[in-house]
Amino acid sequence: MKQDKKQKIVEAASKLFAEKGYEKASIKEIAKEAGITSGLVHYYFQNKEEVLSDVVLEASHQYTRDMQALKQAVPEGQLAESAMQATKDRVQKHPDWYRLRYELFAIGLRNPHFAEKVNQIIDNGQSGISNLLKPMMPNAEEKDVAAVAAILLACFDGLALQKMLNPDFDLDRAYLVLEKMAMSLQEEE
Repeated sequence: MKQDKKQKIVEAASKLFAEKGYEKASIKEIAKEAGITSGLVHYYFQNKEEVLSDVVLEASHQYTRDMQALKQAVPEGQLAESAMQATKDRVQKHPDWYRLRYELFAIGLRNPHFAEKVNQIIDNGQSGISNLLKPMMPNAEEKDVAAVAAILLACFDGLALQKMLNPDFDLDRAYLVLEKMAMSLQEEE
């Protein structure tokens, strides 16, 4: 029961941080969104910064869980294509996921205390992508696979941002070209 309430607080904070930004979301608003009292938020968290720490941690774990679920559900030969499709779908179906991600990036740039935690989100993303790329690039050095993963993650984040800022941006076309680029890596090996 205790974990459920704490999870509700983290989910409410994630939603509000994505919608309003960290600075503008108050403990009182987080409590209201979670359907609990402000005092209960303070029972679980000393301050809003602690709430943010759990939000960052949950975002990092969620990405890892998503990648693991995808690996279990899809045959290895279709994994890269399915991962690209899932990432593109997330932009269209769950834009708040990216809004929260960008808010966390901005906080990490402004607050050295959170920079390391935000970097963990990026590292988890790159690791997940690297694990998907390894079968496609069996002869590549580990550092090259990691570099491609970093580039793809930057592409995913950049394409999502463009779509969110410009509804006319052709996300389907961009992902089609990106997928061709990624598949060409497989052909080179």
